[in-house]
Amino acid sequence: MKKLYISLLLCFICLAVQAQIGNLVTGKVVDINNRPISSANIKIVQTNQYGTSAEDGSFKFSLNNLSNTSLTLEFSFISYQRLKREIKISGGDVNLGNIVLKELNLGLETIDINAKRNYDGQSNSSLIISRDIIEQTPALSLSDLLNQIPNRKIVAPSLQRVQTINLRSTFEPTTNQRGEFEMSNAFGVAIIVDGNAISNNMNMQSYNPGMLGAGNSLLSSERYGLNGSTGTAYSGDYAFGGTDLRQIPVDNIESIEVISGVAPAKYGDLSDGAVIVERQAGKAPGYLRMQLRNDATSYGYSQGFKISQKAGAVNVGLNYVNSFADNRDKLKAYKRINTNLMYSNTFGKEARLKNTLSLDYGKNLDGVKSDPDDIKKSMMRFDSWTFSVSNRSSYRLNDNFLKNISLNLRYSEGHQVTYKEEFKNEPYVIISDATSTGIFEGAYVRGIYTAQTLIDGRPVNASVKLDLNADFKTGGVTHFLNFGLAYDYGANKGMGQVLDPYRPRFGTAITTTSLTPSRSERYYDFNLAVPQNNIGLYAEDMFKIPVFKRELNVRAGLRYDIQNALPSFSPRVNLNYAFNKSVKLGLAYGLSFKSPALAQRFPGPTYYEIPLVNSYNNSSALESTYLVYVNRYDHHSENLKSAYSQTIELSSQVKIKDFNISLSLFSKLSRNGIGTIATPQIVTLPTYNVVPQPGQKPLITENGTKNYYFTYHRFDNDLSSDNLGLELILNTPQIRAIATSFNVSGGIFRTNYQTNSARLGNTPDQNITRDDYAKIGFYEPLKRISYLSNGRISSATHIPKISLVISFIADFSIAQKSIESQNSGIPFAYITNNGRYVTITNFDASNPDYGQLFKPLSEINKDNVPKIIPNFHLSLSKDIKKRLKFSFNVFNVFNYQPYYISSSGVYNYPNSAPSFGAEISLKL
Repeated sequence: MKKLYISLLLCFICLAVQAQIGNLVTGKVVDINNRPISSANIKIVQTNQYGTSAEDGSFKFSLNNLSNTSLTLEFSFISYQRLKREIKISGGDVNLGNIVLKELNLGLETIDINAKRNYDGQSNSSLIISRDIIEQTPALSLSDLLNQIPNRKIVAPSLQRVQTINLRSTFEPTTNQRGEFEMSNAFGVAIIVDGNAISNNMNMQSYNPGMLGAGNSLLSSERYGLNGSTGTAYSGDYAFGGTDLRQIPVDNIESIEVISGVAPAKYGDLSDGAVIVERQAGKAPGYLRMQLRNDATSYGYSQGFKISQKAGAVNVGLNYVNSFADNRDKLKAYKRINTNLMYSNTFGKEARLKNTLSLDYGKNLDGVKSDPDDIKKSMMRFDSWTFSVSNRSSYRLNDNFLKNISLNLRYSEGHQVTYKEEFKNEPYVIISDATSTGIFEGAYVRGIYTAQTLIDGRPVNASVKLDLNADFKTGGVTHFLNFGLAYDYGANKGMGQVLDPYRPRFGTAITTTSLTPSRSERYYDFNLAVPQNNIGLYAEDMFKIPVFKRELNVRAGLRYDIQNALPSFSPRVNLNYAFNKSVKLGLAYGLSFKSPALAQRFPGPTYYEIPLVNSYNNSSALESTYLVYVNRYDHHSENLKSAYSQTIELSSQVKIKDFNISLSLFSKLSRNGIGTIATPQIVTLPTYNVVPQPGQKPLITENGTKNYYFTYHRFDNDLSSDNLGLELILNTPQIRAIATSFNVSGGIFRTNYQTNSARLGNTPDQNITRDDYAKIGFYEPLKRISYLSNGRISSATHIPKISLVISFIADFSIAQKSIESQNSGIPFAYITNNGRYVTITNFDASNPDYGQLFKPLSEINKDNVPKIIPNFHLSLSKDIKKRLKFSFNVFNVFNYQPYYISSSGVYNYPNSAPSFGAEISLKL
């Protein structure tokens, strides 16, 4: 079976290779007591070759056709500090001797406290969050670990809202992260776990976006909280945006690499960066972790069992989180359970084939219970489960050209259930279930009922990725070539938007007191959405060339994608040059494309109902008639283009003695972002004269016509933004007298963003029927500029002799401001009551026909922060005999509560109340 697996793998790429004897790289992996470490992972970064240490800790790599070049070997073993060793291959064998790995604990002389830039990583913008940092950081999800990113405000761990991430951009803040620009940026950030993208492309959990636009299509609760008023509205949906990071637990994460700039060519389907997560796999001691916070508890367990030297190792993990918005009133809860199993083994005489099989299951229970004080008895829930199976195979070759072949297979399937119910009490409800455009007779139904909304999604993803690593020489330069292909399939097999027209929810039913036009809903089967197929090919070359007796490091690649039958080319290059041992400069440029989501390409038809006749006799259904005009709009969004971004970045790294300064300047132009455009619709419909008739239907005759106006929203590549920014990280050496080191990080972002289409606005007084009176106004496209600046100064006191770390962070919100265009409130055209389109040449606010459309210009002061807002956080970690660790942390440790008054007179308190947490972890 082992030989068959290897043969199939080689046949798959249609390449026959024959091993040759070359240079040997040997050594032995041991711990600080010189005891061998078996099954340690060893990776040659440039060739992407993997190996493991034998029972006695020894390892051996045969390298053919490699000489006069440098290689980086990376040694890792679960619960030990990762170690990198650079070696020079000059034509002979290399014996590295003993490679000493140190067990992770606070008694080590050096541990990572803060994330660092890594010029030797996959990108000049790579920010590495190591296992050292992960074990010291209070976190309930992946989002909490990303507090390390520069220019990101530190917030206390919480699971009471959807958590997505924006990279290198800033927009006018929204309370629910549902601004279209926010969603577009977060959607463009790839979340990659163990080489596989955790895609949100197949998420269709929302009301029909054609009704109110993508930003307002979420299912939302009423206000909840103590006495029903102190809380806020909530939604657990995250369609059209980024992946909800609450789904990803942190217990078994080995490392995180955040690429905010130009990603390597092997990563596709992204436009705004990537967060790359590597999890632990292999033999490991048992690890128990319990975290207690104000309103949350988290329990985690992981352990790796070595079956035998030949049978490999199994790693298991289990995590459970239970959290509430407020322990005093548990209306809002979020619960999550995750479990995973990873089996890894090596095959062959020289352990050339490494295989890792992963099984993952996660279940989320998220919702707002019914409030006893709510007369509507509203409740809602956002429940889901996801199961995935993936297999990573890596075969180490020693051909003159080809060095490694990797094959990554993954299949995932989930079930998302969004449900809301609320009590309705009306005299009667008038409804229609027509599904085409025209005038129909509706029905009268009982007005006392429980309105129910169910959205059932079953996203399915499958992917195949083949990566090949090779090397070749041109003159005296060694090139490390990485190339491959990928295929991704995605669909949604859910029942869809399951809506009962006889029990319409609030806002989608015609009122019984007046004939008011209204949006309406119909059942929509998600199986009607055409599955998504993406294909990607890439090639990337990594080499070093001498320039002025120093090495210029080059990583240059090209990617070709076919996303929904639309092709795109993505050139990407990262360059860095060391002027001397102290100064290194970098330059990066790249294009990247993000495929539209399934829900954007196939949102389903949008319905609008206009009541024409409502003749109701409560005592006799035979004497009642309801006529309604139904308008059906079918979206044609399947040809949406991929959103893309173009990034150029200048970076530098300066070392002065033991001080390390990293500075990055970037410009990112984002185009073809997908948003919804409000489109006006005018229809001329008949009016009727209604004469009641005892014992039979009323006599209905036409007596004229009337214009009706309504809007629907359609998806288009309508969003664009220009992002400029600066990021800074400064690390100081430890001041031995106080055993303390310092870190300074921060940045400033400026985003100039706009839509391409005009905005609509209705007249304030809809009751004026004069023919020339403006009904709908047209305004220039949205144009705003937003600024964001955050900074922090942190100190870390590390005393290895007593295994103690004390961290103190002073966090500063320096600037947050948004400015609108000068002409944003002045209409340039309008539609009159009689349906004429009129262009305004010189706007006059006193004009009786259109003056009411004027919107006074005002800076968006409600979210502008007029001063620097500090906040302070404290954490303490203590190892007890290197196996038991206790941590305690407080966010807003001084309970500092500054405030400012917005332009509307509202008091704003930007700092949340103190949040306390404690954690106990035990290594068995």
